Amino acid sequence: MSIRVKLHVALWAMVIVPNVIMIGLIVSLIYLLNDQTLPELMNDEKKMEYKQAAVFGELSFVLQHEPERLNDMRYVSDVQSRLEELSAGFVLQRDGAAPIVAPMLSEARREVNWERWMNDVPDKITLGGYLYQLHRLDVAYEDGSNGTAILFRQKGPLPVYWRVLAPLIGIAVLIATSIILTYFVSRSIIKPLYKLKTAAEQISEGRLDGQVQPTTKDEIGQLSEAFETMRMRLKSSIEDRLLDEDNRKMLLSHISHDLKTPITAIKGYVEGILDGVANTQEKQEKYLRTVYRKATDMDKLIDELFLFSKLDLHHVVYDFKPIDIRKFLAHYAEEQQFELEKAGVRLILSGLEGEPLMVAADPEKLSRVFHNIIGNSVKYMGYETYSSPREVALSMHADDGEHRVSIELRDNGPGVAPEALPRLFDHFYRTEQSRSTETGGSGLGLAIVKQIVEGHGGSVRASLPSGGGLAITVELQQWVDGADFGEERQVNTDR
Repeated sequence: MSIRVKLHVALWAMVIVPNVIMIGLIVSLIYLLNDQTLPELMNDEKKMEYKQAAVFGELSFVLQHEPERLNDMRYVSDVQSRLEELSAGFVLQRDGAAPIVAPMLSEARREVNWERWMNDVPDKITLGGYLYQLHRLDVAYEDGSNGTAILFRQKGPLPVYWRVLAPLIGIAVLIATSIILTYFVSRSIIKPLYKLKTAAEQISEGRLDGQVQPTTKDEIGQLSEAFETMRMRLKSSIEDRLLDEDNRKMLLSHISHDLKTPITAIKGYVEGILDGVANTQEKQEKYLRTVYRKATDMDKLIDELFLFSKLDLHHVVYDFKPIDIRKFLAHYAEEQQFELEKAGVRLILSGLEGEPLMVAADPEKLSRVFHNIIGNSVKYMGYETYSSPREVALSMHADDGEHRVSIELRDNGPGVAPEALPRLFDHFYRTEQSRSTETGGSGLGLAIVKQIVEGHGGSVRASLPSGGGLAITVELQQWVDGADFGEERQVNTDR
């Protein structure tokens, strides 16, 4: 239930409930006091008025035309009894004699001086808590004496104080209903707000582990869900920031290590030349070639660091085009064939035959992907001795159902330990940490592969074939007809 509905319900309840309770209470009291239902009571009241009028009519006739009958006490008692049953009565006084008072009236007003009261008769009077209407009649007896008769008729079935008590009950019920409804409505609103306040204070203090559970399904519940979403995103953002900070520290550590080693070597060879250790032209040439090679390795490492940083920050512009991946791989293999033969590695192709198969890719960066993968395989196969020739197998498979293309590059090298597979694409990770940049690479090649492939909307994974070696599979999306890849665009410029 929304807060708006709760407030509307509470408002109408404050108007309706007190009236219903008050009416029910009055009806219940009437029933308890009269042992009758409300319809019965209303019906009896109408009958009572009719019966009162009949008896009073008879009594008025007797007082005006046959006053001597009032000397008959049996008749007077009979009339008093009938009137008492109808909540009525009369007082009769003859020429200053003691007044004849109905038993009901005398019990209600025991301390009243009826003789004095007869001289000043009001229109209405309260007796025993009930309101009576009075009517005075002058009586002329046959012997010439005069008298006064006052007729009493009860007005309403309830005591007079109910006129004050009923509004007080209504006000009390209204106040109680307002308090109760206000309490429950405010409790259903304020309690969740206090929880949100506590959660906000915890978030402001950096404590992001406390879950914000929505307790209602109204607007406050929706606000709680928004707070929980904010908390989770903020926690994830802080965790990512801390992870990035750790990665940045590790990156600086690796850069320092990987650059310091060749710089130290370069300094050593230069000092050897300056100190005259390389005292022949052949040694000087050897030292200079070593310095040049290490400077080239440093330049390559710096290029890879720069490229990885741009990829990691998503600041690389991709020039996506629809290309025939079969033709692209065949052309790439033809370009790499000579370099691989020089390194003693045979490149085996399969699955490149058939109709053109289009994918959306940046040709230059896709070439970098396969160059890094093959270079990684050649590098690690080069440090082992095998009786069989070193081979890299490139195969391709198209899944038309999911519109994806899988390209696998498998070598017959030493492979890696199974526990190393999940970390192969981490930056600066080497399967043998003791290897230097000269023997083990920069540790950024496969990390760059992952960044570029994911920038293409694809994925990359590594596996250990049953026949040995290492297999790396690149999955790319097929080109969909009608897609526009002709313009350069920057992918995920905002991280």
